[in-house]
Amino acid sequence: MKETLKRLSEIKAPTCVTVIVRTHKTHPENQQDSIILKNSITEASKRLENEFGKDVSKSYTEKLQKLADEIDHNYNDNGLMLFVNDDVAEFLRLPTRVHSRVIIDDTFATRSIVRAMKRDTDYYLLALTKGKARLIEASSDSVVREISTNNFPVKDNDLLYNLGQLDSSDSNKMTNLISEFFNRIDKDVNKVRVGNPLPVVIYSEETNYHTYLKGADHPNTILGHVLLKNFDDSAANIVKEVWGNVMELTVAKNRARISELETALGAGTYLGDINEIWTAVQAGKGKTMFIEEGYYQAVKEENDGSLTLIAYEDINSKEHIDDIVDEMIEHCLKFGGDVVFLEKGSLNNFNKLALVTRY
Repeated sequence: MKETLKRLSEIKAPTCVTVIVRTHKTHPENQQDSIILKNSITEASKRLENEFGKDVSKSYTEKLQKLADEIDHNYNDNGLMLFVNDDVAEFLRLPTRVHSRVIIDDTFATRSIVRAMKRDTDYYLLALTKGKARLIEASSDSVVREISTNNFPVKDNDLLYNLGQLDSSDSNKMTNLISEFFNRIDKDVNKVRVGNPLPVVIYSEETNYHTYLKGADHPNTILGHVLLKNFDDSAANIVKEVWGNVMELTVAKNRARISELETALGAGTYLGDINEIWTAVQAGKGKTMFIEEGYYQAVKEENDGSLTLIAYEDINSKEHIDDIVDEMIEHCLKFGGDVVFLEKGSLNNFNKLALVTRY
């Protein structure tokens, strides 16, 4: 998904059509998805004819329909995206729910991909006990790989022998040995993260988690803790078991980040006006964008470059921008900024959209 986002976000052409459809994973609900997709293609066809003429509309509609014919709706997920221009014709299934709509612009609408990547967290799961450790790279509830380099997995470490020789009353030495072992594991985890710096979730007993966190070299990279149930289960079963907890940790982390907006207000690095945000992200000043899920905004770009808000239903010109928020996201990420998606209602005090600037 990361590679798809990078490739599509770099494409700029006179006409780029993105069709986004909310789909269903299960039968019989997914039987209606082909009809929903057909209706969206019809909408795209009418808009293309209105904005670019019959010839362009006919050509692009044929490409969209051919692409739609390739899709087996028995394998649908929560969302579906179609991308078509003169050189591109491809579709992508998304694990997150989307808002069905058609976007016609000079770039593809990639916001839903960004949101899916933010919500379907890629992470390392560190299964940890006294003397043993496993490191699993996961994407949502699926295993990418179980790490078998940089000393992983750790089985029957010599620490177990040393612990066995200690008198049970010698708690200080026992604590020190466990801390030393966890610190070694932490350093090995960070060696793996150099190649792919994902957040880490600790799967352990609670006391072990706090001991590990206390000695971690980079505690800010640790997303949180899930209580250990079965260390020796398969990687696939462990990841499926913990995914619900990982989602909760991600949501909680994003909620906590609202404090960044309050800090920015005092520091003079907060922007809430849509025109000011648009100017800032185009200049590379965007540090972090905060967006309430479900917030989309069509605009008309005036001759002086300013934006006038319009309803999505009123889009009738290729000069209109279907969703300025999507454009803002692309510019923010292009210059190394971050994007945080929050639940509906989380940004009521910030008009659903806010930007923390670099300076």
